[in-house]
Amino acid sequence: MAIIERTAWSAEMEKNANTVGKMTGGASFAGDIANRNWKVLRVICDMGYSLMPKEKGIKVVQLDLDGIHGEMSLPKKQVSENIILYIHGGGLVSGSAKGTRAYCSMMAKYSGCRVVSIDYSLAPENHHPAALNDCEKAFLALRKQFPKAKFAVQGESGGGYLTVALAVRLLNDGYKAPECLVPHSPLCDFTFTLDRSYYDVHDITVSTEGLVPLQKIFCPESDVNDPELTVLNFEHFDQFPPTTITCDANETLRADAEALYRRLNDAGVDVTLLMYHGTFHAFAPIGTSSPETTELLIDNIHFMKRCWGEEYALFAHNCCLN
Repeated sequence: MAIIERTAWSAEMEKNANTVGKMTGGASFAGDIANRNWKVLRVICDMGYSLMPKEKGIKVVQLDLDGIHGEMSLPKKQVSENIILYIHGGGLVSGSAKGTRAYCSMMAKYSGCRVVSIDYSLAPENHHPAALNDCEKAFLALRKQFPKAKFAVQGESGGGYLTVALAVRLLNDGYKAPECLVPHSPLCDFTFTLDRSYYDVHDITVSTEGLVPLQKIFCPESDVNDPELTVLNFEHFDQFPPTTITCDANETLRADAEALYRRLNDAGVDVTLLMYHGTFHAFAPIGTSSPETTELLIDNIHFMKRCWGEEYALFAHNCCLN
């Protein structure tokens, strides 16, 4: 249990940060988010992810998970029965399973596991708890369809929030939680009262001004103190599975990531926070597009396999496949 700080150094990371900055115009989720054209925003989001290279030898299979659409990335050489469920980001208003294909193909190849990404209900057309309901239905359907599998749930940004909220929901409903969680840059506080004054915020994607209108778009009729929204209010963190959190040191949601780390650490959970300097919000899904995120991908897979009780040698063998 520790906070580990790392500093980005590569030209590839700088190039990715510049690309994201140009696509978002400095901060896609800013104060005028309520007036954005959602259809255009979703196209831009998926277009950006579509530019990422996909790993060869990965087969994509379409799934129906109790009415929720999913995509399963199957590695050429499967070395594990266990499954990674990936919940896409996009501020809860954009993103798709299709948009995650590149990153899911990387996880599938490097882990030797099946990786499933899902489409969940997006705001503003659908309000909370629609997205969380979809995630729970999909997860329970996977548990039923693959009863021998152990699970890791991973997601970034809005998907990072849903990763943690899914564990809260499952525990509240009396179900078994996933064996581990990997939330990247998770939104953990829908009251937006966390103190962010102790660090300099420099975020090319999510501005502090964009948080309040996001609340009005995503959960206008809900009690924002509900632990399924503000997950920091959950009273039983001691029941949480091992968790690895990542964030950028200067992103808006650093305060959320640190607050989640403290809650889990205080509850005695096996938790690590990887805090990066010189990256950007929700940078993890660029995967093998930079040395820093390749290292992070490997670390995350090592963590998940440890939680599953699998030998690291299985991963080490598979990551060398062509």
